Amino acid sequence: MGNTVTNQAMTHFKSQVFLILHQSQAGECLSYGEIAKLAGFPGYARQVGQLLKKLPKDTKLPWHRVVNAQKCISFMEGSEAYFRQKEKLEAEGWIIIGSKLKHKDQ
Repeated sequence: MGNTVTNQAMTHFKSQVFLILHQSQAGECLSYGEIAKLAGFPGYARQVGQLLKKLPKDTKLPWHRVVNAQKCISFMEGSEAYFRQKEKLEAEGWIIIGSKLKHKDQ
């Protein structure tokens, strides 16, 4: 029975994370922790990261708008994933210096 509650809670968490991400706007960036908190699961930043890691490559969800608490890209600088995220963020008005994000209007 306890497992059912856990599965229901995880299903709810997953749907909330995906909904928040789906509703994010171009030019907006959220941290893993902010998404977890908005989903009603403060302290679940790592689980947000794990969910996003499992998304298919062709997903329509704007996963690229999620960065770490320091407003940096979490992928290793120079990796394929880093360049994919950097390119998508730059297309939405972000300037990336190293892995740190700065909006062009700032």
